[in-house]
Amino acid sequence: MANIYDERSENHAGYNEGTKVETTVDHHEVNRDLSSGKILTVVSIAHYPTRVIAVDENGLEWTLPLHSIKEYHESQATSDIDVNNEK
Repeated sequence: MANIYDERSENHAGYNEGTKVETTVDHHEVNRDLSSGKILTVVSIAHYPTRVIAVDENGLEWTLPLHSIKEYHESQATSDIDVNNEK
């Protein structure tokens, strides 16, 4: 009998497939590391414990716990720019 927790879903815990997320802490997986502040795209959600499966700009898939990501909004990137900082 298949374990229902082994299946992936397209939405859960407020994250949907295609949602942009930003890492809030450094993340380590076998043979590779992902630094905080990286923008990824959610591919699916794995269950028990809930984890987000997301890809980076190179197409690498990362498995991230919910406590190490936050939803990314395009407006955050533009609001972080200092408009008074002229070169």
